[in-house]
Amino acid sequence: MPIQRWDVADIMRQLRAITAWCNDPHNDGWTQSGCKQDLYHIKCFIEDIYPTLPTFVGEEKWEQERIVQKLRQ
Repeated sequence: MPIQRWDVADIMRQLRAITAWCNDPHNDGWTQSGCKQDLYHIKCFIEDIYPTLPTFVGEEKWEQERIVQKLRQ
């Protein structure tokens, strides 16, 4: 079994930190814009690579759960 060399919780923590930095009213627009652009590049990268991944049994459930979460908002 290969060793997982990333930590999903840490990645999410870093994304939350970028979001907080972008929303911090003490930062100037230049800094906030850079944070938002970083998040946009990450979003685009994920959207580009996700379709190249194999399909697994049960993954429809993950996507359905996400849709339900978004609809409840």
